[in-house]
Amino acid sequence: MASARASSSLLLFTSSVLLFATLCAATVPYAPGLLESFYNDTCPQAASIVRSYVLKYLTTDSSFAGAFNRLQFHDCWVQGCDGSVLLNSTSTNSAEREAHVNFGLRGLQEVDEIKAALEYACPGVVSCADLLILAARDATFLAGGPWWPVGLGRRDSRVSNDLSADGNLPFPVFPFDILVANFASKNFNAREMVVLSGAHTIGRSHCNGILPHIYNFTGGNNETDTDPTLNPGFAAYLKRNCPFGNRDNSIPIDSTSDKFDNAYYKNVQNGKGVFITDSTLITTTLGNSIVSSFAEGDSTFFQEFADAMVKMGNLGVLTGSQGEIRQKCQFVN
Repeated sequence: MASARASSSLLLFTSSVLLFATLCAATVPYAPGLLESFYNDTCPQAASIVRSYVLKYLTTDSSFAGAFNRLQFHDCWVQGCDGSVLLNSTSTNSAEREAHVNFGLRGLQEVDEIKAALEYACPGVVSCADLLILAARDATFLAGGPWWPVGLGRRDSRVSNDLSADGNLPFPVFPFDILVANFASKNFNAREMVVLSGAHTIGRSHCNGILPHIYNFTGGNNETDTDPTLNPGFAAYLKRNCPFGNRDNSIPIDSTSDKFDNAYYKNVQNGKGVFITDSTLITTTLGNSIVSSFAEGDSTFFQEFADAMVKMGNLGVLTGSQGEIRQKCQFVN
């Protein structure tokens, strides 16, 4: 269960929500079957349990903010927000978490711990899918980002497949037009794609997704095949921390990686995007205009990010009698 330290910090957290948070209204309608009040009668403490554990993890390692944010995206973008990214592989099936695009996925063990606490308090009530939505929202806020209300009532799927993940999630080497097409397939426009790319303002990344940017930009696969638009000093920094062939090292993905802010867009403008998908945002007039607006402090970034996260949370949800409420997020019941 959550430590006494986390419990006392939770009180401060709740107070700060009221006093200092950027509170974003729910301007995007929830998918049918989702309600902010869904657990009010069956597990009223659900949100506070998730929040206390997220706070505990971020107090120990602030980079978990990015990990929890990534988990929502990597779950919802593949067959909907159904907790499928959390399922283990079996002897006959390779699950989403084994996909190439999910290399280095973090937070899975922490999600299991949160789920155990929810099951202790309210057995068989709160889904793993909803847990991910709550954790991403709380982690974003704790890192200095916006707070937004969330609709709840999702249920968990029984299906997870690595090929589905690799076929739906954007790889970190996608150029602008392919990114736009990928997001359009989920009914997100180019601006929303650039907004959600702002999640790269928090957390860390393994070098696996960075290597093509500094060693294989044109397919040469050598130590000089680097994106020529990268700031030379930044390219050298990436190469020091991600040596040729080393997929496993990890680095912060933003100059203020512990804080949710607009520094990401400033970095992209200055040739300091970690991934090809970052640097590509300013290769078109449209993308460059949006990045410039947020880099200059456009006050709508927090609200637009919150709206996009709520919209993402509506993707492919299972409600009512669909799916199940898993007892453990790694396994179907």
